[in-house]
Amino acid sequence: MLRQTSTHEKVIEKLTQLVTITEVLSTDKDVILKALNSNFRDFEDALQNYSAELNGQIDLIITRNIKDFKNSSLGIMTPENYLKATIANR
Repeated sequence: MLRQTSTHEKVIEKLTQLVTITEVLSTDKDVILKALNSNFRDFEDALQNYSAELNGQIDLIITRNIKDFKNSSLGIMTPENYLKATIANR
């Protein structure tokens, strides 16, 4: 999305910022095979799901596309619902 509206340099800057505040999970052969053989309609969503599942420390995916993760064994929340739940639990 950034490439459509920004210069290469700006994209690199923004991605660098993103990587400093997030963790990047591994996507290995097992993840790819699980994604390919899954009931997920979207391959990229399946990759995200199985990367998170196989990590073993993640129990929730935050996404705007809840319906795309109906086959996930993980908890799924929209960003809005996650923020509401976080604020409610303070």
